[in-house]
Amino acid sequence: MQSTAQLLRTDRALTAPADDAGIHPHVAAWPWRFEVYHPGLREVLPAVQAWCSAVIRHEPPRRWLSLLGPSGVGKTHILKQVLSCLRSATARGLWKIPTATGQRSPEVAHLIPAVDLQDFRAPRDYSRYDLIYIEDIGSGATLDKGAGAVTRSRVAELLQLRSNKWTLMDANLYRREIEHQLDGRIASRLKRDGSWMVEVPPEVGDYWDR
Repeated sequence: MQSTAQLLRTDRALTAPADDAGIHPHVAAWPWRFEVYHPGLREVLPAVQAWCSAVIRHEPPRRWLSLLGPSGVGKTHILKQVLSCLRSATARGLWKIPTATGQRSPEVAHLIPAVDLQDFRAPRDYSRYDLIYIEDIGSGATLDKGAGAVTRSRVAELLQLRSNKWTLMDANLYRREIEHQLDGRIASRLKRDGSWMVEVPPEVGDYWDR
């Protein structure tokens, strides 16, 4: 196993420009803050950078990126940085949405299911955004009855409507747990059409316990 110092050197190396790896220069130069303090986290930053690059370059098909696994390992932390990176790309004119009359700025939304999917119209409303980040797709959905069942149904509906649309997700669950605790339709779509899915191993401890 690598030492902490070696892992930190690996983390810094991942943030360096990597044109030969297909990383967009804006993404490669972005000051990503993500510490690879355990080998099980090595896949996270490369997947994030590859996905951001694909978004900026409008690479088809439009795919999803899901980070799944234990809480406290930095999933939400880095996906919020994705939004910052893409907003910066928009401000610099690097990421625009082509239209019949020119270009427009992308419409981006960040939502938490238990809060933002309470209205029955919400899945259809969020489906129209160019990119959304669903933070903790299990939020409020793992309850057995009532609100939990409604949330599960609306998350599944939203993701069905998000087919071939840029979508970010994280969950403190694994794909198999999502299948059994939330909805099999959600689990089946996480790797569809070549989308990125990173499952952080359960042995990766909380960042503050590293």
